[in-house]
Amino acid sequence: MPIVEVPGEGRLETARSDELSTYRSTEDSEGDASPAEQEETNKSSSTRRKRKPKVRNGHHGIDMTPPDKLLRKAEKKARQYTEDKKINKAIKELIRCTALARIVYRDGHWKLAEAYANLAKGYFDLKGYAPQAQYHAENAKTIMLSGVQTSSSYQDKASIMKVLIIIYHILGRAQTKLKKYPEADQSLQRAEKIATERGKLPSITSDECDETDIKIAISLGRLHARQQKFASATTYFEKAKDLIEQSQGGDSIDLIPVYQDLGRVEQSKGKHANHERAIEMYLQAHSVAGANYSEGTVELADTAQALATAYSNTGDPDGETSAESYLNECLATYQSIHGPDHPQTLEIQDELARLMVRTEREEEALSLLRSTIASKREVYGEFSDEVADTYKLMGSVHLSRGDMEKALKSLKKCYLIQSTAYGENHKKAKETQQTIDILMANPAVASSVPKTKKEEMQSRPRFNTIVNRSGNVGGYMPQL
Repeated sequence: MPIVEVPGEGRLETARSDELSTYRSTEDSEGDASPAEQEETNKSSSTRRKRKPKVRNGHHGIDMTPPDKLLRKAEKKARQYTEDKKINKAIKELIRCTALARIVYRDGHWKLAEAYANLAKGYFDLKGYAPQAQYHAENAKTIMLSGVQTSSSYQDKASIMKVLIIIYHILGRAQTKLKKYPEADQSLQRAEKIATERGKLPSITSDECDETDIKIAISLGRLHARQQKFASATTYFEKAKDLIEQSQGGDSIDLIPVYQDLGRVEQSKGKHANHERAIEMYLQAHSVAGANYSEGTVELADTAQALATAYSNTGDPDGETSAESYLNECLATYQSIHGPDHPQTLEIQDELARLMVRTEREEEALSLLRSTIASKREVYGEFSDEVADTYKLMGSVHLSRGDMEKALKSLKKCYLIQSTAYGENHKKAKETQQTIDILMANPAVASSVPKTKKEEMQSRPRFNTIVNRSGNVGGYMPQL
């Protein structure tokens, strides 16, 4: 495997001040700034632009900070913004790191590849952007594979191999999300192989090896789960669970997603699913969350929501009762923390409404759905999928109760939103229109619902410029 040689540290040139001027600005106020800070920044931005640079002895002041110091500063800011979940600022600092790494280490150096790998990781972990993550990881991979020199230091070898692991790991995760399963499997297997080789170096501790093995095992398990290779997916998740329990203990919060992945795999087996085992896994995740988080926290509510979904999937009346209990617990937590106008609160209310429909409590479901429409308009917008889906679900409930007039009214509102947002030829709008047409075919239903102007125009007979004559003009009789 080609590895780039690490050059010795020397005095860096300061003649590239023009190239570095872009990266020596102060912290941006865009992105994750609060509304008050953003407004204050907008007010002062115009005055800042008008300020002229300071002039000393007839010369403009120039920032002579060496680029290596600027790079270390940008890396520190990126880590801090990531911890504080200031996503946009973290991404900007990671982009700045790639530019500064190119200046400090030049093209072809593994440090530049590391900067690209960190940027790819930031795009995937912080924003969930798989195409961008794949693009930057491919750039990092190209830089690493172009090197022809080797390094004699074990520490340098470990650092270079760590960069390679990050590159192939991010590539595999991004390709999994993009449904490029063969390429993803190849990338993750390569990351696993390099991690095994790196673990043999004397400078690598067992804890560091376990941490890398856990991440790769989880990624491979999720890849195989997407490919419906449930046996191998379960094997990888069990491996990750055992490693976490050995290195961090049985109450580690890192066990929560692993238990949930195991439960999800079990429920994905269709008619062969063991729902009792799946619920056991989700209960384990909820138990670990309860040991680490206090009552009424978002983290505990999230695991309760996943557990409620698992109970609902059983189709058992007792399971529905347990699911409703956990959903009400989640709803109380989200309302107290986020308030009624929040996506998580509205999502739980939708789940409760569907549960009420399944348990034949249609009136309660309709009442709950009506109460969420105003909040959904506020959160998602008037012509959003969420509002349209609410009207569609209400229409379905009315249909199940035999109330055709109210069903038609709700479905027409749904169609209006879908046709406005996507157009009349969109798949969703066409499906809703087909349901409306079936209902309107019933004369009793059609007569009870007033027509819109558009429907009246469509029902009128077509205008024909040709007059149909029953006899010949002028009394001319054709000869037989």
